[in-house]
Amino acid sequence: MSRSTVYSANAVTLSFAGQNIDSGRGEDEFLRIEQSEDDFAYKAGVDGEGVFSENRNRYTVVTVTLLQTSAGNDVLSAIHNASKLLGGSTAPIYVEDRNGTSKLVSDAAIILKTPDETYARDAGTTVWTIGVHNPQRHVGGH
Repeated sequence: MSRSTVYSANAVTLSFAGQNIDSGRGEDEFLRIEQSEDDFAYKAGVDGEGVFSENRNRYTVVTVTLLQTSAGNDVLSAIHNASKLLGGSTAPIYVEDRNGTSKLVSDAAIILKTPDETYARDAGTTVWTIGVHNPQRHVGGH
């Protein structure tokens, strides 16, 4: 028997510094999670012998895209401004697909920069980049 599921973008939870960012998401891709480096590297010798080397750097960037009018921008601005005033204070981050099994959690994340702003005839989006130290991740099904 074939399997059937239902995807809902509204079932994706993003919590940063204890604040849920749950409305005003961008019109298309609103969340991207990218690990910066591969988990393993490979090197081959001229005779064909090879070796895999483990890379324990799990640094990940979470990109959040919100509508320009989203109240989430105020929340993230307040978190970022407080972090800067404290000399670069990190905060916990949590992402979960509540209809699936994908999760990301870390106790040390920081907004990397104040986002760029644009103003045009129509409302646009604001893109936030959050650096995440050593997250625990599970990329699962939905």
